[in-house]
Amino acid sequence: MRNPLTHASQPNDYQSTARSIRIGSLGVALEPSPGGTLVVRLRGHQIRSKQAAELAYRLTEAALSCRGRMVVAMDGISRASAVWWRAIKDLSRRCEILGGALTITRLAAGSRVRAPSKAA
Repeated sequence: MRNPLTHASQPNDYQSTARSIRIGSLGVALEPSPGGTLVVRLRGHQIRSKQAAELAYRLTEAALSCRGRMVVAMDGISRASAVWWRAIKDLSRRCEILGGALTITRLAAGSRVRAPSKAA
């Protein structure tokens, strides 16, 4: 199985060191914590539908490797598509099923982003 985030040959390789990828104009930094939680930092101004779909796919697979313990930090994101928020709801449910939890943090001050009603 290849790593869904970096396409490395080791599926859990991102858990040992930080990685960065780009999805269009969106920067994605993956930072494992000592407790096994994966911190995903999103950097950019907005998350478009196409970016959301690709990111959701990769994060869903990554949730398996961190047993559903994930934090998504939305640094400076001021707009996000409805596709992104639907994906976050789905990812939150999957994290719970895996015995973990999904946390969303650092929404930009004054942003026009609406969090889903059942965000973790």
